[in-house]
Amino acid sequence: MKRLLIAAAIFALALGSVQAQDIELREDHPREYVVQDGDTLWDIANRFLARPWQWPAIWQANEQIPDPHLIYPGDVISLEFIGGEPRLVSTRDDSIRRLSPRIRREDDAGPITTIPYDAIAPFLQHPRVVTPEELEALPYVIANYDQRSYAGPGDVTYVRGLEEARAGQEVAIAHLTYQFEDRTRSDDHQTLRSNTLRLGHRMVPSYERPSSTLWRKTFGQFERFNFPIIGYELWEAARGRVIQAGDPAIVEIISGRREVKEGNLILPVDYHVYDASFQPRAMDEVPEHGRVLTVSEVGYGVGHYQIVAISLGARDGIEAGHLFSVFHPGERIRDEQRYPVMSRAAFRESDRRFVTLPDEYAGRLMVFRPFDRVSYAIVLDGAREVVAGDRLAHPDDRL
Repeated sequence: MKRLLIAAAIFALALGSVQAQDIELREDHPREYVVQDGDTLWDIANRFLARPWQWPAIWQANEQIPDPHLIYPGDVISLEFIGGEPRLVSTRDDSIRRLSPRIRREDDAGPITTIPYDAIAPFLQHPRVVTPEELEALPYVIANYDQRSYAGPGDVTYVRGLEEARAGQEVAIAHLTYQFEDRTRSDDHQTLRSNTLRLGHRMVPSYERPSSTLWRKTFGQFERFNFPIIGYELWEAARGRVIQAGDPAIVEIISGRREVKEGNLILPVDYHVYDASFQPRAMDEVPEHGRVLTVSEVGYGVGHYQIVAISLGARDGIEAGHLFSVFHPGERIRDEQRYPVMSRAAFRESDRRFVTLPDEYAGRLMVFRPFDRVSYAIVLDGAREVVAGDRLAHPDDRL
């Protein structure tokens, strides 16, 4: 029920905040559409509009419906023209409802959401992105009870950095998953990449906490080629309760998704609430350094409604709801047709031996949770896989 109320608030605010604008209908748009189980507002808008985020600008309240902001499976969305302007209307009277595959009952599913909440829920609840300075100051697990390798609910663990904690205070215990690096200087395409940090990774010594400041300022610089770090992703592994403050503090593990081990980091409990003011929209100008940093749970590529991290955050003016087109940078290749190796032409016109192919449109994504310099976004649609290093652009851009 909470999720449904949130979805209703989201769409209600979106409807009231978007003014009329140039609307472009899809050439293959339907005259009407019956809402199905599993649909989202984005899916439906994408059936009618070339720019799905313009949905609120053409929504027309129906006097027959007490609350037109709530759209249910079985409702009929119709395209009408009022004063020459396109409008989308939801109809629920019994004569139209008979066109639906089924009649909505009180015990049926609630109203549809803007985007699939289930897809983004884990990224609203579990990960945190912190700056290098914040990471340096975090408390950390120094050892488990009896120096066990792993600990779980009911066990205790020992933490440094909680000298000022109070007994009974709850904390989040997290493991380090990604180090986000700005690699815009790495090649001509100005790609950004990130390295997965796991046990055994060359930048993580005997445990997950990053290596010492001395190491990072000396040999560590060569190890990562001096790329600026723009954030660290921490994923909540467990919850704990402080039994006794001190150095080390004693923390009881009260719940967990995975075992606690040395080097896990301690964070305040995050009571993040899904932003009820969320609405799809475009930035006036997209920062040039916007790139895809990582894709979730896959080794290569990402598909419909999967999650990515991008190199833009609150510092760049990013807010939940901002939309972007994604382009795969064109590769720089040698023209073997006109300038084969060791040919006279290759020496005579050396500046024409290589050519950069055009960028290729990959899809659109929408930010749902921004941090300081990194944000999480969901892929809404696409023409090809979205991969790390892809470039972000205004959602109107398709070529």
